[in-house]
Amino acid sequence: MSLIEKCPPRIIDLVGWSNESYDAASREPEVSSFPDNTNDEARSAGVEPPVTPGPKICLESDLSDGDVYGSTWLLVDDQSLWVISDNNDGVRIQKTVRIQDIDASTFDVLTGCSSLVVRCKTGRQIELLRCTASRAAAFGGASRALESLMKGEEPPASAGFGVKRRICPTCGDPLPEDSDVCARCIDKRAVLIRLLAYGKPYKASVITIAVLMLAGTYGQLLPPILQKNLTDNVLVPHKHAYMLYQIVGEVVFFNFLAVLLSIWRGRLAAYVSNHMVYSIRVSAYEKLQELSLGYYDKRQVGSLMTRVTQDVNELQQFLVDGIQFFLVNSLQIIGIVLILFYFNPKLTLFVLIPVPVTIYLTRRVWKVLWGQLHRLFFLRSNLGGILNSVLSGVRVVKAFGQEDRETNRFKDKAFLLFNAGVTVEKSWATYFPLLGFITTFGVYIVWLGGGLQVVRNITNDPHKGMTLGVLGLFLNLIFMLMGPMQGMTRIADWLSRSAASAERVFEVIDAEPDVKRDPDPVILNHIEGRVQLKGVRFSYDKNQNVLQGVSIDVEPGEMIGLVGHSGAGKTTVINLISRFYDVQEGSVLIDGVDVRKIDRDCLRRQIGVVLQEPFLFPGTVSENIAYARPSASLPDIIRAAQAANAHDFIMNFADGYDTVVGERGARLSGGERQRLSIARAILHDPRILILDEATASVDTETEKQIQEAIGRLIHGRTTFAIAHRLSTLRNASRLMVMERGKLAELGTHDELLSNPQGIFRKLVDMQQEVNALREV
Repeated sequence: MSLIEKCPPRIIDLVGWSNESYDAASREPEVSSFPDNTNDEARSAGVEPPVTPGPKICLESDLSDGDVYGSTWLLVDDQSLWVISDNNDGVRIQKTVRIQDIDASTFDVLTGCSSLVVRCKTGRQIELLRCTASRAAAFGGASRALESLMKGEEPPASAGFGVKRRICPTCGDPLPEDSDVCARCIDKRAVLIRLLAYGKPYKASVITIAVLMLAGTYGQLLPPILQKNLTDNVLVPHKHAYMLYQIVGEVVFFNFLAVLLSIWRGRLAAYVSNHMVYSIRVSAYEKLQELSLGYYDKRQVGSLMTRVTQDVNELQQFLVDGIQFFLVNSLQIIGIVLILFYFNPKLTLFVLIPVPVTIYLTRRVWKVLWGQLHRLFFLRSNLGGILNSVLSGVRVVKAFGQEDRETNRFKDKAFLLFNAGVTVEKSWATYFPLLGFITTFGVYIVWLGGGLQVVRNITNDPHKGMTLGVLGLFLNLIFMLMGPMQGMTRIADWLSRSAASAERVFEVIDAEPDVKRDPDPVILNHIEGRVQLKGVRFSYDKNQNVLQGVSIDVEPGEMIGLVGHSGAGKTTVINLISRFYDVQEGSVLIDGVDVRKIDRDCLRRQIGVVLQEPFLFPGTVSENIAYARPSASLPDIIRAAQAANAHDFIMNFADGYDTVVGERGARLSGGERQRLSIARAILHDPRILILDEATASVDTETEKQIQEAIGRLIHGRTTFAIAHRLSTLRNASRLMVMERGKLAELGTHDELLSNPQGIFRKLVDMQQEVNALREV
């Protein structure tokens, strides 16, 4: 159902849109066509205006006056917009504004709600309505659509009207925020078939395993038959003593052969199953490397770690033991049943009475356990995410004395996991003993029915009925059947756990990156360095634009400084140039080619980035500097360190360039970590250099030395530098002054400083005041 169709007819009638056009509009798939706003003067003259396409927006908010929950509608066509309340006091028009009178539209995220505001050309601001976070995406898109309508343009498709509530199309349950898979409706059989498909490269080994499994399983069924012959042909008639040696020898031989076949099968299966697990784990990790930053922005690192480690371990247990367990038991059950039917079909039918009940109960147990296991895995992943975040930020936790708070938070999550685990284990403890009792009920039937037949056949003549040997065979095979039957009731455990784990792993493998590779990329082996931003709009959450129509042409070799308040969009600009994200509207071009068309590996090889928060990997100093060029020689590494003014403090370490930096570079100071990251970018030798607060973590003396090194480094390279210390950008070719996602000013340092009313001048004055206070 489209958004237009959801608008009640009473709302449509209130603004004068005709029913005929409404009916036509409701047949459109998305944004439809109601007539333009009717002309009151024409109607008063008795003339109906022509019905023409017009309505563009029809949205319902979930807040009414006073920020209380209620229904408020926003309706917009080419000429006017209406805000209509639809609550207990009836339907009424709250506000009406002509599109031609609107100068700007903004969507502000407030505390607890969001607000859609328009500014009229007279300077008056009108708050149209408010909504909760659940409708923020929709009204953020409406704000962008209004901007287009004010220009006489059709709303861009990217404006959309927000993200519809994500629900499962089958059962209607809400989907998880970070998942498109419904736990209730997932096709578990398809998941397991896909899991087994990883064994295709090992077809020969799988066939061998199947043959060994068949031979070993049925080899184990021969000894009970031999024991039956021993009873009926040797022990009862007390004759043929030589047959005793023969039968016992055959029993030992077949049992030993079954052991050898089982060892061979187990070793081969371990090789194949572990290779399958290796392929799954590598596929998941490769996909994590391929996914863009937007994927990680919405997920906890600990949760993703759980999928690659713990969930894959669950699959390993299933592939190594579970599949063999299932197949061997299945073959054994089939073989035993065939033997029993051969010797006494009537008694066998009575023995198998509990089997349908067991199968039915097992299927019921499956459904119950699936929901419990999915919750258990979700809580386990959530706990892993909390643990990862706290351990990563342990310094902050201790600095603010929040150990008790984090401990209590962990206890709360751990207690939820505890309860979920107890629920699952109680289910095992309840269901499976009952299923086991029902399964073993066949033993009692053999004792009673088989015993009565033996008593009636006093002569023990095999041609007259049940013999003592056949009864012993039945009891042996029934006890052999008990294990597989009880084990098969546990198959719900194996399948539930493996399907839940496989679903979570495959969800990562199937994830589509936001930044996609072009199927026919442009190869730029040497980038000149011309960068163009054309009408760039971007939003991280689709609720509010971080960049709004940013455009600039940067010539090769220019140094562009980006300045502005925090949150103005500076880091977003360099993220888009580096193609960590893709623009929603407009384009970013390098050497005249859209970055979305450029081969990603070529692009990344020629862009060097020094991030605001320096990150070092566990390892040595030289390994971290050479991260972008692992094949770099030690002299090259040293020259890069010297250019970044890092060589001297490195040589003061006892192990020099072989010094281990620790987790995230914990053994180094902030300034030292920053200089190593600069050395890493220098060794990378990029055509486009990006410095995101590269001098933020160093003292004044070191900053001066690094500025000198950067001055040499940027020669012949296009450079984008973000700095809150505005004095560090004096030598920039031009400065981009960002404000609220827009390019507010552009010019040289002196040009912008000469404008007393300019934003840059105000920023400089404020910084000078702060510096003066610090000196005092």
